[in-house]
Amino acid sequence: MNYPITDKATAPSRVAAVLIAVTCLVTNAVSAPAPDAYSGQFISGEGDAKTLETLNAAFECARVSPRMECLPMCYKRDWSGFVEGPTWPCWWVQNSFGPSYALMPFLGEEPYATWIGNAQGLWFRLMGDGKRKDSNGLQAPDGCLMDAGFVHLNGGSANFFGNPRVPGGGVEPRLDGSIHIEGMWYRQGDGNVQTYDWFIGATVGGLVLETERLLVQHDPSRAKERLPQLYRVAAFLDSRRDPAANLLKAGRACNLLAPSYAGVKRADGTYDRAFLTEVSVNYVAGIERLAEVCELCGETARAESYRQTASLVRQALPRLMTPDGCFIMSEDADGTRHGVYGAARHGYFESAPNHDAGCFRVTADAANRNIIRKMLSLKGTPPPGSLAPNGLILPNYPSYDDHSGEGDMSYGTWVNGGHWTTSQGRMSIACFRAGEFAHPLGAWAVMRRYMESFRADAPLAQWGLQPWGGQLQQPFNVVYDCWGAPGGVMRGLFEYRYTAKGLRLWAHLPPGIRRYVQKVPVSFGKTKIYLSATGEGELTRAIVNGKAIKADKDGSVFLDLNGGRQVVAVELLLGKAKSQGAWRPARKTELAIPPSTDRAFWSFALPAAQPSALPNPIELSALGAFVHAVEKAGKGDTFEAGQARVAVEMLSALQERRRLAAQKQLPTWDLRPRIPPANQEAVERLYFETVLKLAGGLQDHLEGRSLWKPTLDPETVRLARSAGLVK
Repeated sequence: MNYPITDKATAPSRVAAVLIAVTCLVTNAVSAPAPDAYSGQFISGEGDAKTLETLNAAFECARVSPRMECLPMCYKRDWSGFVEGPTWPCWWVQNSFGPSYALMPFLGEEPYATWIGNAQGLWFRLMGDGKRKDSNGLQAPDGCLMDAGFVHLNGGSANFFGNPRVPGGGVEPRLDGSIHIEGMWYRQGDGNVQTYDWFIGATVGGLVLETERLLVQHDPSRAKERLPQLYRVAAFLDSRRDPAANLLKAGRACNLLAPSYAGVKRADGTYDRAFLTEVSVNYVAGIERLAEVCELCGETARAESYRQTASLVRQALPRLMTPDGCFIMSEDADGTRHGVYGAARHGYFESAPNHDAGCFRVTADAANRNIIRKMLSLKGTPPPGSLAPNGLILPNYPSYDDHSGEGDMSYGTWVNGGHWTTSQGRMSIACFRAGEFAHPLGAWAVMRRYMESFRADAPLAQWGLQPWGGQLQQPFNVVYDCWGAPGGVMRGLFEYRYTAKGLRLWAHLPPGIRRYVQKVPVSFGKTKIYLSATGEGELTRAIVNGKAIKADKDGSVFLDLNGGRQVVAVELLLGKAKSQGAWRPARKTELAIPPSTDRAFWSFALPAAQPSALPNPIELSALGAFVHAVEKAGKGDTFEAGQARVAVEMLSALQERRRLAAQKQLPTWDLRPRIPPANQEAVERLYFETVLKLAGGLQDHLEGRSLWKPTLDPETVRLARSAGLVK
């Protein structure tokens, strides 16, 4: 959660020093730094310094940064969790599928663990039960998840509640934690929903994400609370499995990038279902992870049943492949195949099932390498000429000749050929697994320009060339989708396959890197794992807390873990490399928070950044006092401490940003004439309002106004009251 200092800065400012922690590198031997060594706040190593810096930047935007858009900006007070964006006040499965899966190993620490849990919790709070009606008045089958969900609490937009596109937020101004409105869409929300199928693609995507989250958290008691709902989701999905073909059938506009999939039109104008490949691919991924959750909870019989079903579907998948080993989009009941590249009819390439199969290890290594090679080498004469013409993956090439015809289906704009960075996250992981690094690193370089310019939105029109035109009138653009690009790079390095009994790792270091140190831990329950890698080539062995283990035949190592509170330092050894030692923090890192008397810090005033009303006004220095108090009490790893800490970091980041701007050290990109510059005054306001949202959300939590009504620790409440954070 700390900021790197650029080479241009000879010394950290007082504000920047708030966020610089003291750590050291633990090695087996002390030697002079290599001439091509790189040392960043999140990543250090030897070899290709440019790539190491690129990786460091990916980790930076996943925490708090003064230089670019960062995850806390996607915080929503209503449900104290992630939101699609400041102007997109819901939580979509499709948009979060890539970034959330990619970031999940790094979302185990608080407050990020609670934020992702609360966001995904909306899908299960509002899931179909055979009775509940959605925002279109449609009653979904039991176990059906949704396109998007939201719960807006009363409090008014001045306090950051409700829909920011509606005056007052569309909610009452009273701040009492009562629900003003909640809603969801059980079918994809754009178009003639009466003709659509239930959102099968989102349902299976939600299954993958929630089971993955539960495995990362590794808390059997919490997992048991969710398990009955996951059983219902799996049963609903399995009701679509053809008993003879062992593939799932899905209808019109139910793929994740809906409504591009048209379904099969009958003579009477209604629509039939077909074997939609992405649904079967992701179903395998979902129920394999559900089996591991069952194992975690002691449900071994259920676990084995799900594994058997996953095996049956996996064995059936070749039916939906071409002779050259790539997946098609779908197959109709009469045998008509859609998405066979080069065919005279329906002759396009469909990306989603291909990169998802590799990302989730539904396909073997050789099959994934073949698919990725074909995807990146695919060339054609129709514009734009390939699947990644502007460095970012497209959903299809060339244009669909069988799309639904609803919405803007001009090729290259929306779901027909527009770029969605949620898909890039899964594509990048599949690429790293295949040993293809240029594309995912290049995709992150493209998206990094937009994130540093505060113009990252979704989708990117003109085949991935510029943010969605309808959003460029906004003073800035921040959309959660876009974390798919950095997240895919972060997870792609080691893959992280979570199981009930431990964590499996592969090593996919870009060429030219001889030593890699990752200072951001990944989580397995309460266990923090710090990873280093030494050498080049195949993974041969690992040193885990000083103990050597050999790599398995598939080139991975398995960490046998129970999720207890401990620190594990792992050094992966590649080729014939000798150990240089695993990295771990030398001691606990703490924020150097200024005292309440430092008015220059706590009363940092930006007239343009002041909202019209503060959320339940507090002295911001109370946040610092609270962090000190909970850390002293041994409660520094709690949600309450984490939320207060990030709020302080965001306040410091705002001040550091102003200093960097004054010294002309902020990243600058001239994206004109296609993309107008973001309004920097509004960007500063975004930082400050994020601080206020976080402070207000923490107050809601501590004062009993939270949507989720958590059990509060009386001592934590007492410390908050003593600090002046709550009354």
